Amino acid sequence: MPVRAGWVSSVSAAAPGRGFPPIGFILPCRNPARTSHDQTDAIRWKERSLNTDELADIPALAGTNEFTQLEVRFDKERAALWMVMRAHPRPTFNPDLLDEILRLGRLVRDSGLEVDFWVTASSCPGMFNAGGDLPLFARAIKDGDHAVLRSYARAAVDVVWELMTGFGIGALTVALVDGDALGGGYECALAHNFLVAEDGVTMAFPEMRFNHFAGMGAYSLIARRAGIPAADQLLVHGARRPVGWHAERGLVDTVAEPRDGHRATLALLDRFRPRLNSVKALVRTRNRVLAITRAELMDITEDWAETAFTVGDRGVAYMERLVTLQNRRFVAS
Repeated sequence: MPVRAGWVSSVSAAAPGRGFPPIGFILPCRNPARTSHDQTDAIRWKERSLNTDELADIPALAGTNEFTQLEVRFDKERAALWMVMRAHPRPTFNPDLLDEILRLGRLVRDSGLEVDFWVTASSCPGMFNAGGDLPLFARAIKDGDHAVLRSYARAAVDVVWELMTGFGIGALTVALVDGDALGGGYECALAHNFLVAEDGVTMAFPEMRFNHFAGMGAYSLIARRAGIPAADQLLVHGARRPVGWHAERGLVDTVAEPRDGHRATLALLDRFRPRLNSVKALVRTRNRVLAITRAELMDITEDWAETAFTVGDRGVAYMERLVTLQNRRFVAS
């Protein structure tokens, strides 16, 4: 059964990391064809992923068939839109995925469709989202292409803003994290009004490991939910903590058993439906009391884009090693 987590602002201390850790610290994934240990991991990841068969009876949303990075379905009974990320070749926020999310928001607004719940999930086994488009980052840094990184950063913040504000239609946004959420993947999840996470997944910010920082809303979103000490802990140390740690600090709303995230999410929606008016009003109130402005997010992400060009050769090399590891895990040979 899912467990409802309370809001706690205290944070435990952790020793800072020294230098750049082994790559496996950030993406502990290996090629499942290599060893029996890796095969066990592959089975575990597969079991954790959202089974799209669970959505088979829900029709696709009209006008989204041309999308290549998203699968979109609409549950009319619950007025719930399911936005399932299927980013390729790697489960990261590539520019096409960002563009499709923003296009979907415009499509829904223009259609006048009444959406009470906007659920974000992933079809990738074991990975909600691995974060930013590292090949794009490394290439832009090497080329000195500031415009590319600024454009990417602004699009990412636009997505975060849409998730924070219910896509401008008053929808309650819910993240179903049934796989690891790293860097921008965790930022995306935190931008939702509610976060459901399966026990055992990893949620962390590895950016400090390659001499950069999470700049698409992470600090603002964590400080808003759990306080500045928690933001410093996660973003400065880049620590990997169990889901319960995040739940105790109010960063996760519902902890589900492994492979039970879909059912736990439906239970959350059904629990909210009879009191939807009050829940939406309370979310609006929370947004006013703990306000984050779009201007704040944009200012931070502009700094992120410029800071990328001072990570140094070692930082770029670390990004490229991560890409190699991602390719081994996710890209078919």
